Amino acid sequence: MTTQVTDHDILATAREQVLERGEPLRYEQILAVLQTSDADLEGLLALAHEVRMRYQGPEVEVEGIVSLKTGGCPEDCHFCSQSGQFTSPVRSVWLNIPELVRAAKQTAATGASEFCIVAAVRGPDERLMEQLREGVAAIRAAVDIHVAASIGMLTQEQVDDLVDMGIHRYNHNLEAGRSYFPHVVTTHTWDERWDTCLMVKASGMELCCGGLVGMGETLEQRAELAAQLAELEPHEVP
Repeated sequence: MTTQVTDHDILATAREQVLERGEPLRYEQILAVLQTSDADLEGLLALAHEVRMRYQGPEVEVEGIVSLKTGGCPEDCHFCSQSGQFTSPVRSVWLNIPELVRAAKQTAATGASEFCIVAAVRGPDERLMEQLREGVAAIRAAVDIHVAASIGMLTQEQVDDLVDMGIHRYNHNLEAGRSYFPHVVTTHTWDERWDTCLMVKASGMELCCGGLVGMGETLEQRAELAAQLAELEPHEVP
């Protein structure tokens, strides 16, 4: 006779495992949590809040984001309006250094502690790296704020350059679980993104890494993404 696991059972197991033993959920358990019924939503939210308070506390970090290069990206990430392969009306724009510093000052004035510079690219070329180098130096000379970056896939040399610039945190999302990724992006691979994340973590920079849901993936593939993020252990999941 097979015993059916109820929503209450998986939440009780998750509570004991995560809160009392400090162990992450396995893929099968993550999937079971995602499959809980609407009737257990209140209990699930309460448990999620307890986990957040135990491991992260009540504080919220505010971060500002500015685009150094907008639009014209050669990649075909199907969710992104900045891809040059789509007809979305996003014009290609480069921000200059004074505008970058002004944006950083405005961000700091809001009380934010992090200022993230992003660019719509596959990965940075030397022109972008040089502009980022000048921009970060100008920001650090003018504003007391952490500087983060998100400029695509990196080589080890570029990771080292970002560390030398003083980049505090790097954002690079997995976007989707490995099995669903080819349905979302065809111009680069999931493993290329994963490798960049590993290099960032090894460098000493903080890693901000997440993904997207609602792109046609199954619950099983959402659980896969969550399990892969757990394996990566980023400092922050947006």
